[in-house]
Amino acid sequence: MTFKQTWRRMAQLVGACALAAAAAGAQAADTPKPGGTLRYGTVSEIVSLDPHVYGGSAWKVLIEALYSPLAGYDKSGAIVPRLAQSWDQPDARTIVFHLRPDVAFQDGTPVTADDVKFSLDRILDPATGATLRSNLLGATVTVVDPATVKVEKPSPDATMLSVLALPEAAIVSRKWVESGANLKLSANGTGPFQLKSYEPAVRASLVRNPRYFVAGQPYLDGVDFRMIKSDDARVNALRSQSLDMIDFVPWKDIDVLRRNAGTKIDTAGGAFMSVWFNTSKKPFDDARVRRAVSYAIDREAVSKAAFFGYGKPIYGAPTPEDSPYYDKSLDGTYKRDTAKARALLAEAGYANGVDASMVVFQGLGIYTTMAQVVQANLKEVGINLKLEPVEWATLVERKNRGDYDSMIYGVSVKLPDPDAYAYYLGGDSSYWAKPIGYRDPELEKLLAEGRALTDPKARQPIYQQAEKRIQETSPWVFVSWREQAQGYLRKVHGYTQLGGALSESSPGISLPTMWIN
Repeated sequence: MTFKQTWRRMAQLVGACALAAAAAGAQAADTPKPGGTLRYGTVSEIVSLDPHVYGGSAWKVLIEALYSPLAGYDKSGAIVPRLAQSWDQPDARTIVFHLRPDVAFQDGTPVTADDVKFSLDRILDPATGATLRSNLLGATVTVVDPATVKVEKPSPDATMLSVLALPEAAIVSRKWVESGANLKLSANGTGPFQLKSYEPAVRASLVRNPRYFVAGQPYLDGVDFRMIKSDDARVNALRSQSLDMIDFVPWKDIDVLRRNAGTKIDTAGGAFMSVWFNTSKKPFDDARVRRAVSYAIDREAVSKAAFFGYGKPIYGAPTPEDSPYYDKSLDGTYKRDTAKARALLAEAGYANGVDASMVVFQGLGIYTTMAQVVQANLKEVGINLKLEPVEWATLVERKNRGDYDSMIYGVSVKLPDPDAYAYYLGGDSSYWAKPIGYRDPELEKLLAEGRALTDPKARQPIYQQAEKRIQETSPWVFVSWREQAQGYLRKVHGYTQLGGALSESSPGISLPTMWIN
């Protein structure tokens, strides 16, 4: 071998070693590393730990970390076993769940079918104010044996499994609740983490649950929820690495943070902004006034001012274009038309104008920006809108007791099913309709008909009628889609941002398999 050949061979060996080392490094980087605490900054304040009463996006992530429903959603959006290891559906109105063996609550108490019945009965109890009560109304829960429970509806229900897979369908310990536990301030679940400490509206610290039923999970030792309502403070904490992850990355900062080598931004659609009315109070008890508001709002202006290219106006119903239930004929229903708005106001008896108020969350910039645009738009047609800025906890409290004329609220479609309308607009919904006494018999009939069918093609025309009815009555004004962004340091791994109905649940779904390098 010549000198040149020797050096060439050595260079090849060195190159091969370098490639092998790089491959090994890449493989190591992809291998979950147990340990560490994820510091998570949230914009909304968590003021209650009751797992059956929805309390905002951050609340949903926390509840999914602490509790488990019978089934759940995975990072692909599929329904998978949680506390139930399997289930049978003998017909369209019945599900029989078979519980995992040897699962315990965080206090060591075994999970039984009696706990499942107690939990679902608690959701059905009007006194609880549970978010899913309207979706499960009429259900009966029967303990077959200690490891088997049967849930039946009086008529076929295509949505039952998808509802029972939501975090709001968490299973709680009957013994613990009946011992006098305060579910608003303490937790005892079966989730991947358990509660170490909680300061309402400020902080919640979680540690790994050693009894979690999925072997090897969670990878993290803990999660520290820090509630930071200031957009700038949350972003600066991520930049300075005093937080590892934040929710609701301000839309004005998405592009800037994407250019930062140390951070990653994941976005997905599915959430939208609306104006909600108290339909029991003047002037919004009149559908003509509500429709006038819808015609008056400049949705394009809202989208540009609030979302910096990460939003899109909604002129019809909030059904994504890729949904089999999307109805193109509704597009453009509420294109801006100030002449129509004034005519409707005059028809309703407000030709000379009318005063009203709007409650606005002051912690997230998109709310105040949207409110200012809407206020200016409505002034053009004769509605003098007084803005009432409030903290998140106050907003939720006033929503829950129906104490408002109107308010701006951002939500996602809560179910991967068109019956999601019942979650909000169904007359028994504690989320929005029930506190203000809203019930539209025609809409109730349509939602019940759609729920009772399992064939998507047979359901399509029914939900198209339901959406037309919602447009006609306008209990809400749908304004703009918004992309939702989570921001995190590049040392954080295992996060998957889902879109659509599961966008809000993404952090909670990912937490058990997230890790820090």
